Amino acid sequence: MIQATPFLSRPGGPRPVVSIGLPVFNGGDFLEQALVSILDQEFGDFELLISDNASTDGTAEICTRYAALDARISYSRQPENLGAAKNYNDVFHAASAKYFKWAAHDDLLKPQFLTRCIDKFESFDAPPVIVYPQSEFIDETGQVLRADRRSMHTNSTSPAIRVFRAVQAMGLVTSVFGVFHRESLARTQLIGSFIASDYVLLLECVLLGPIVHLEGEPLFQRRIHGNMSRQANKSEEEVLRWFNPDARAKLSSKQRLRIEFRNSIYGIDGLTGLQRRLCAASLLSGFAVRRSRIAAGRLRRQFFNGQKREAN
Repeated sequence: MIQATPFLSRPGGPRPVVSIGLPVFNGGDFLEQALVSILDQEFGDFELLISDNASTDGTAEICTRYAALDARISYSRQPENLGAAKNYNDVFHAASAKYFKWAAHDDLLKPQFLTRCIDKFESFDAPPVIVYPQSEFIDETGQVLRADRRSMHTNSTSPAIRVFRAVQAMGLVTSVFGVFHRESLARTQLIGSFIASDYVLLLECVLLGPIVHLEGEPLFQRRIHGNMSRQANKSEEEVLRWFNPDARAKLSSKQRLRIEFRNSIYGIDGLTGLQRRLCAASLLSGFAVRRSRIAAGRLRRQFFNGQKREAN
């Protein structure tokens, strides 16, 4: 299990400004690149908490070597694979800083990532829940595939409007790898032991406050490859076991997700009864609009593909 004391101890100095939690399982292929991109940040006042979920490849050797080179790194190894959800949540519970960021073993940060996010946070009197930069997707070799064109920028003062906008932006949600205001994140359920629990986390975040998407060049690179969780695990049962090896599905993933969304709206603190009802309506209408938009896009592609075949 992660021991919080080594992570929290910074002899002779104050707590860091940012805690970065890196949960990993068998990440040896890309882990070293990810660590270098974190350690090369212009903003250096951070702690890096690595939790190894009982990896069986070279992950432990890489982590041990880097922890010996940089005092900002704390490495801990789970006694067995506890699943991604618990590993993600454990690094958060060990964090000590005002701001928190999850990092993945296969993603990369540009050197200005933390600087831009922290500067934006500090420009607000009341901090948003998440600040995250423009992102792009890369392949196994680091070649850019495409830009992430979704923007979960939800700065309205109305929780219901924020919910509607967040629903439209859910996909490969790069915002969950942005920088969080740690006290706000602590008010959520964190990562749940069910499929698409990151969607529920983001819903809870927009119920609590704004998510800010920075303008400018991409500073985050999300790697798409065959061994990433959604690619390597083909069935819903396999994906569920990735979140929690002991989990057993009694409902379909869509049924569970609907229940969790509703529970979040009526369980998160700080909302009035009217706000909860408006958010529930906004959630339903948001998904209806999203489904209609996806269906319209599919019809457009079918039409244009048909036109091309006729032309040929």
